[in-house]
Amino acid sequence: MKHLLLRGGFVALALALSACAADRVAGLKASAARPMPAAPATTPACAFAIQSVDDRREDKSLGKVVRTQVDGEGFATWLGDGLAAIPGHASGAAPTTLQVEVLKAYIHSIGYLKSANLVVRVTTVEPAGRRQATFRGVNGSTNWNSTEAEIQEAFDRALADLQQQIGADLASHCSR
Repeated sequence: MKHLLLRGGFVALALALSACAADRVAGLKASAARPMPAAPATTPACAFAIQSVDDRREDKSLGKVVRTQVDGEGFATWLGDGLAAIPGHASGAAPTTLQVEVLKAYIHSIGYLKSANLVVRVTTVEPAGRRQATFRGVNGSTNWNSTEAEIQEAFDRALADLQQQIGADLASHCSR
């Protein structure tokens, strides 16, 4: 009898934990796109403005983590806020402008791991000319329960990685 109660307890615990996993996450929260940490004082911020953000993805959903489907609701605002949080961003005119094309934005899982990816092509227009580069912001982490908070955190970390790369690229060309 004790064995059956113990076994039943494990089944109940497993069912309770699986109930924590969502079947659908309603996109990303724009307020979660926190500004990236300020660059060290030795690296001056390069003044830039964002001319456009063009989402070139065919499928606007953001993927799936186990059984949790992540739709693209709020993605454009979240990404725009994240790009505007790069040090040096000017809301008005600036000597450097960025044209951003979103090529990929997704999250997927394999076993207990999840990977959030943001791939953008950035065309930078500056007084010295025009150049183009592709950046991939990525976060690989453990998937505990496929919760909305976990998925948001993975995308936020991928965005922070993207912010660091674009910011470093701007700073390296600005100082020339």
